Parts: sequence; structure tokens; C-alpha cells
Amino acid sequence: GRARRPDWLSAYLFLAPAAAVFAAFIAYPLIDGILTAFSNQAVGRPGEFVGLANFVTLFGDAHFQRSALNSLFLTVGVVAIKLVLGLASAVLLAQPMPARGLIRALVFLPWAVPGLIAGLSWKWIYDEQAGVLSYLVLALGLVDRPVYFLSDPAIGLYSIGLAMIWHGLPFFTMMFLAALTSIPGELNEAAAIDGAGMIRRFFSVTLPQMREVIFVTVMLSSIWTFNSFHMVFILTGGGPAMRTHILPTLAYEYGITQSQLGLGAAVLVSVIPVFVVLIVLLTRRMLRTEA
Repeated sequence: GRARRPDWLSAYLFLAPAAAVFAAFIAYPLIDGILTAFSNQAVGRPGEFVGLANFVTLFGDAHFQRSALNSLFLTVGVVAIKLVLGLASAVLLAQPMPARGLIRALVFLPWAVPGLIAGLSWKWIYDEQAGVLSYLVLALGLVDRPVYFLSDPAIGLYSIGLAMIWHGLPFFTMMFLAALTSIPGELNEAAAIDGAGMIRRFFSVTLPQMREVIFVTVMLSSIWTFNSFHMVFILTGGGPAMRTHILPTLAYEYGITQSQLGLGAAVLVSVIPVFVVLIVLLTRRMLRTEA
């Protein structure tokens, strides 16, 4: 036992810096946020422990319910569309074509654009007075009056979703294209010899080989989309009339704008179980793949 002690000591010494960073930047803010969610803390007031009062208030709050549905709608809808379009674009980009490298670079370009710049660009595109999209639909005769893409409650959430799809689609395409190029060509050749057509080969050979990559990509994108604060905050700020809030922007609205830090923290703490489940599923699948 004594001979192994230096090995354990060395291991702990090597892990100490990472553990210190984790405690300072992840563990402490998380614990502090959870404690704040159980208090009536506000800006300039330390607050007192109020138990589950904040959560009771939230679950009876129409804005919280709508924001939760908006988060679910955007996450499921945006990720599903990115999945389908990502598969289609990856298959197309894997085919021989002129200037394929340039085309791939242009397809991947939105992923390199910072979220802040992407949000501001789409805000300009959607502007009902000077935006290029409003000009196009008017010029093509599709509408006879300016379209209020961001201030119309009926289409505001769809406009946000389109911007999210544009910004996140290259990630799906890159992941799926990498998976496609790693599939042994012999598998498709053997299926073709057996008489399988292109569509049948895709569903019988290609998709099963990409299953792990698809799962990991969808899980990661779901977490990122659910937490896509910047796009909603820049495009609509949760408006009009708080109709396009998602849970992260609602937490900002309650915690910062309205100075109810406890209520804002409770919004975020309420979704921790969802993220725990997603992270556990993702980690188990990745560890299983490595094994």
C-alpha cells in the first residue's frame, strides 16, 4: 500500500488545477444559483429563504408556461429541421462536383460567425422598413404590405427559428459529412452488388453506420438550442408582450430587468433535471462508443 501512495499523490496533484477551475467557475456559480432560487433575493437586497415559493409562483405563471412551450417548440422544431437538412446537405457535399472545396467552405461559413453578429445580421434582414427580406416579399408580390417578422406575435417565434437553423445547420453538415467519409466504401459496394438501390443503401447501410454521430449531434444541438439566449434576446428581446420568451431570456427578464434574482434563478433551476437527463444520456452513449 505504501508503495502506491506516491502514485495516488501525483494523480491528485495533477487533478488539483482542473478541480480548482471546476470549483471556481462551475460548481460555485451552480450552487449559488440553486441557493438563490430558494430565496427572495433582489438587486440590492440579500433576501431570505422562502422555500419553494418561487417555484410555486412560476408554475402558476402564464409567462413561464408560454416560455417553456416556446423553448420546447424551438428545440424540437429547429433540431429536427437541422437534422433533415444536415443529412441532405452532407450527402450532396460528399458527391464529386466542381469547386467542391469552395462550396463546402461557403456552407460551413455560418458556423464561424459569432452568435452576436449572426443575431444582429438577422435583425437587419427582418427589419420591416429596411430589411432585405421584407423588400423581397414585397417585390415578388407575395404580400401587399410590410411583414413584421419580429413584432408580429403570430410569426415572431418562426422568424427566430429560421435564424437558429441558418446558424446551426453547418454543425450538423460538418458532423454528418465527417461520418459519411469514414464509412468503408466496401459496405455500399456489397449492398449494390446485392441489388440494393441508392435509397435502400442509404437507409440500410449509411444511416446505421452514422447512428452514434447522429445521436451525439442531436443531443449537443438540443442543449445549445434550448440555451440559445443571444438569438432571442437580440431579435425580439422576448417581445412583443413577452410572447417570444424562452426560459433563459425569461430568467434574464425576471432576474435582471425586474430585479427579482430569486425568481430568475428559479426559472433556470427548474430546467436542471432536463439537462441532467440529456447529459447523462449523451455521456453514456459517448462512453459506450469509445468502449
